[in-house]
Amino acid sequence: MNLRNFAMLVCVLLIVLTSLKGQPDTLILGFGGSNIITTASSSTIPGSQNNTVSEVGFLPNENAASRFLSHATLGHNQQDIQQVMTMGVEDWISNQLTIPRSFTLESRIRLYHKMVKDSTNNLGATTSSRMWKYAWWQYLMTSNDALRQRVALALSELLVISDNSLFSNNAYALGVYYDRLLQNAFGNYRNLLTAVTYSPAMGIYLTTLNNPKSTGSSFPDENYGREVMQLFTIGTVMLNNDGSEILDANNVPVPTYDNDDIAEFAKIFTGLTWADRTQWNRSAANDTSYIANMVMWNTWHEPGTKTLLNNFVVPNRNPVNGIADITDALDNLFNHPNTAPFVSRFLIQRLVTSNPSPQYINRVANVFINNGQGVRGDLTAVVQAILLDFEATDCSKGEDVNFGMLREPFVRYVQFNKAFNASTMSGNYRNDMNNIFLATGQRPLSAPTVFNFFQQDYQPIGPITDANLVAPEFQITDAQTMVGYVNSLYRWLFSNDIADEYDLFTNEVDAHYSDEISTVDYSGDFINTTDDRIHILLDKFNLWLAHGRLSATSLKTISDVIKQFPSVSNTEKTDRIKLAIYLIMTSPEYQINR
Repeated sequence: MNLRNFAMLVCVLLIVLTSLKGQPDTLILGFGGSNIITTASSSTIPGSQNNTVSEVGFLPNENAASRFLSHATLGHNQQDIQQVMTMGVEDWISNQLTIPRSFTLESRIRLYHKMVKDSTNNLGATTSSRMWKYAWWQYLMTSNDALRQRVALALSELLVISDNSLFSNNAYALGVYYDRLLQNAFGNYRNLLTAVTYSPAMGIYLTTLNNPKSTGSSFPDENYGREVMQLFTIGTVMLNNDGSEILDANNVPVPTYDNDDIAEFAKIFTGLTWADRTQWNRSAANDTSYIANMVMWNTWHEPGTKTLLNNFVVPNRNPVNGIADITDALDNLFNHPNTAPFVSRFLIQRLVTSNPSPQYINRVANVFINNGQGVRGDLTAVVQAILLDFEATDCSKGEDVNFGMLREPFVRYVQFNKAFNASTMSGNYRNDMNNIFLATGQRPLSAPTVFNFFQQDYQPIGPITDANLVAPEFQITDAQTMVGYVNSLYRWLFSNDIADEYDLFTNEVDAHYSDEISTVDYSGDFINTTDDRIHILLDKFNLWLAHGRLSATSLKTISDVIKQFPSVSNTEKTDRIKLAIYLIMTSPEYQINR
């Protein structure tokens, strides 16, 4: 049996036999276990003695720091863990909030576009979606605003556009849209709604661009009017501030809107078109048409009053003023009582846990409503509230079967690259992210529909449904994607094929980007591949990847497997290291992030 088949067999055995519940062998003061400790204090402050064994006032240990980073970043390494341990989570977040963006995706796409024009001697060369993907990956691998990147990816799964659209090959459409998410990740949600609404990419995706007023037998397109309510702000049913549904006298959830409301909002989003066009109802003038905000042509905007939610009436403006109408409509949605719990719950799900308690949602929603200074929709405050809430930071939640989430396949891929410091000779990266997409169906801005890769209330049949819980990521987890992930992991490790580096133009010579090929150097751990040091290797990878979640049973199983292979030559030592990573990243304790 060759190494690949043996690894696959052990992986299957681990998934079948390993319990998801880790068995900690160390009691860490400050992060769980205080219920078995009796404390006393001479202090006169009631309860102060309990702070001695709670997380209050303690810097995080390695496992706690790694666990925090699994919520706050898309991937981290030992250096990141050490930084959190030294600074503490609050100061780490504060520092991240001060880090400026290193570059815009638009600027990177422009460089690729110019390179293609110059290399092909074709000033009319168009962009391709590959330029956007390369720009995204370059930003990920070279920028240190890790928290911003985590939040932006979460927002991209809420405010969805996709390359599965009419602009699929236009790099500017996708890159500039993602720039809007990065730029507003720590801003105000109201401003983000504006940025999304006026995006030409969104205008094409949800058909508000060239959406005209009523003309006899035709009526305004309702796509954006419906989705900006259903998916971007308030959801389909009325919510309490803790995310629970409001029921009517017959115990039926109260809807947030009806078809009449959709029709009224559809009237709002009329009259928008390209900023660089001088005629109505034209297609994009060129690739860069997607950069500037859509502009309003009031002659094509629906006149008259519009009655929106909670009986708010947009006035009959004379002259017609479509921009003012849109402002009123977005304010109406932003200030709706559902928006705070709806957006807060979604972000908690994407960052921390699929099933936040009503109390957790309520606490975060209250921060959305008021950041402490009378400001509504402050995403900086919301993100801090999510990551610093005691339900997120309490490591004892690692033993709660109702807590946590299935790691998104794409996040696992990023984590591999980050944990093991994938690098290139030049510091420039190319990655089409094609393999991970074909294997698991995930890649930024590649969702199959506006409903994202998975829906936030998805319930797989079985114990999760029986317990009335949700598990969104399981919607894209099936036999095909599970095998796809395992095969991809093998490809990254044993085939040394970490990223998808392709030509940017037809017949581009490989030598042109030979210094942009990603590699991982495993030699630093050769010392830990001997039988008597394998446990050190596994403890390190368990910390980096699973914040110490793998049980002693799992670690022993993996150790026993690795010891079946020789460790004399450097190649054999490398294979032992790769097998350790492979078996950890296919274990249930890693894939379920608690």
